[in-house]
Formats: sequence, structure tokens, C-alpha cells
Amino acid sequence: MRIVARYITKEVVVAFSVITLILLLIVLSNRFAAYLAKAATGELPIKLVFHIVGLYTPELLSYLIPLGLFIAILFTYGRLYADSEMIVLFACGVSLRRIINLTIALALVIALLTGWLTLWCVPKVALLREKILAEGEAFGVMQSLLPGRFQSFAEGRLVFYIEDVSSKQDNIKGVFIAERPTDLSINESSWAFITAEDAKIKRDEKTHDFYLVLNKGHRYQGLPGTANYTLVSFEEYGRTIPHAAPPIPSDSLRLKESVNLFTSRDPVETAELQWRLSLPLTVPILALLAVPFSRVRPRQGRFAKFLPAIGVYIIYYNLFTVSKRWVASGVLPAFIGVWWVHLLFLLIGLSLVVKESSGLRK
Repeated sequence: MRIVARYITKEVVVAFSVITLILLLIVLSNRFAAYLAKAATGELPIKLVFHIVGLYTPELLSYLIPLGLFIAILFTYGRLYADSEMIVLFACGVSLRRIINLTIALALVIALLTGWLTLWCVPKVALLREKILAEGEAFGVMQSLLPGRFQSFAEGRLVFYIEDVSSKQDNIKGVFIAERPTDLSINESSWAFITAEDAKIKRDEKTHDFYLVLNKGHRYQGLPGTANYTLVSFEEYGRTIPHAAPPIPSDSLRLKESVNLFTSRDPVETAELQWRLSLPLTVPILALLAVPFSRVRPRQGRFAKFLPAIGVYIIYYNLFTVSKRWVASGVLPAFIGVWWVHLLFLLIGLSLVVKESSGLRK
């Protein structure tokens, strides 16, 4: 019996690893293409693309692991049925209950891994990813300011000039800014000129705007060619930098620690917590559903029930996704939440297993 258990477990684990890896590479390639496009436009340094895409791996794995195990069980048990190996195991005294117990035991181990990812690892990694993205945006802004060249923004109303940028891209030397006001109540011929010895770029964490913080400079306001102007000297002065493209959006809810979500009564945060708990919970339920769906007759082929099984997975996933939104919007009470979906499909899985057991006895 131990030999049979090791054989089945090995087959499922190998299939699960290969399928999950393939799905992960497909999804990561899409992420890579998106951030590579941002790097091509100068919004991100190319050296950060692989780092940022790699930091998406734990979050993507938390979504792909339940699906990977579901498909792995379908393929593995489907092959055993198609090659009549499962029939031989039943004839040798291995019961369906034994197969299900083995499957659920493996699923619970994988569910623990998924729970660790969703409840602890993903928020930590997402926070690190956001910090790197913010730094990457700042580098992108620095790269858009070319030394020794006048650059025009805002339809010619704003002109930047810098003498030099440090090798580490963290300090700017010799800044000149000329700006014409957009307020129609101000004379259109009036300009504001700002000069500074050096400057640094900072990012507002709330608005995600970038500011050029100038040090030791002067601001001139008036009409060019006349003596009618004002002069202000400053030690530090902040000026917003226009974006060449909209900033990369951040999901602050995904960054929150799961411990804080447990004590929150906010419907949106409650929905997020239920989502994080739901992903590991789907692993054993999907594993239970996969067992009866994997049974095929020898002449049917191992993929005979693959499409119906995937249809059930899609319905399951969409239902608890919609339920999460209902909880977040207050339509569905938190105590019902997404749990009714898991209970429904658990009952469906149990009923299919009972039907399968009665069919084997005939």
C-alpha cells in the first residue's frame, strides 16, 4: 500500500510542478512584456524589469497553485483510468476512499503552502515591489531630464534645463526653470524663472507625484526685458515634475498585513481577508472535485472530462470572486461572505464522490 501511495503521490506532484511552472511562465511573460514596454518608453530602468517581474511570482503562484493541482489530478488519474491502472488498483484492494484520502492529504500540504503565500508572503513582497516601482519611476523621471538641453513641457509653458546629473542618478546640478502662468488673470507675457545650485527628486507617497526639490536658488517673477520683476531667494523650493505617462497604479489594500485585516470591520478589508483565506481553501475542495471528474473509460481517453471539469473550476472561481465584491460593497453580510460558495462546491464534490463510489460497487 505504501508503494502505491508513493507512486500516485509522485505522479501527481510531478504533473503539478510541471503544469504550475508552465502556467507561471505564461503569466510572467505577459508581465514581462508590459514592464518591458514601460522600460522602452523610459518610465522604468531596464535593469529593474526582471527584479519587478520576479517579485510577482509569489502572488501569481497563490492563484495558480489551486488550478495547477486541479489539472494535475485530472491528468494523472485520467491517465491511470485510461491505461486501466486504476482498475487494477481497485482489483488489488485499493479502495476509492484510500485514493481520496491520499489526494486530500497531499492537497492539505499544498493548501498550507498557499496559505503561507497569501497571508504572509504576498503582502511583504508586494510592499517591496511597490517601493522598487516607486524608485524605478523616480529613475525614469531623472532619465527624462537630459543634461545640457532645454526641454519643453505643458505645451511650451514650462521649460527645464539642467547642467549635469550624478552617476547614481540621485542629484542634479545647475537647474534652470522657466514657467509661463496658465491663469488667464495673470499677464500672458509674465514669466517665472527659477535657478538653483542643485536639486533632488522626491515622491509624494499619497499623490504619487514627483517633486523637484531645489536647494540654494532664486526665483524671478516679471516681464522679460523690463525692470518690473520680483526676486525671492530660497534655501529649499519644491516644484512638481510633469509625468510623460500616468504613474503605475498601486494597490494599497494588497500591501496590508493579514493580522491587521483580522481586526478590521471595514467591508473592503473584510473582503480582502476572505479572499486571502479562500485561495488555500479552494485547494482541497478542487482536489476533491477532480477525483470523480478524472474517471474515464479506457476507450474515452484521459481528456474526456477535462472541459467539463475546467467549466466547473471557472464557475467556482467566478462565484467566489463575485461574492468578494458583494462583501466589499456591503451587499452580502460578512458572516456569509464567500463561504457559501466553498460550502456549495464542497457538497457538490462529496455528492460526486458518493455517486462514484456507488458506481464502482456495481
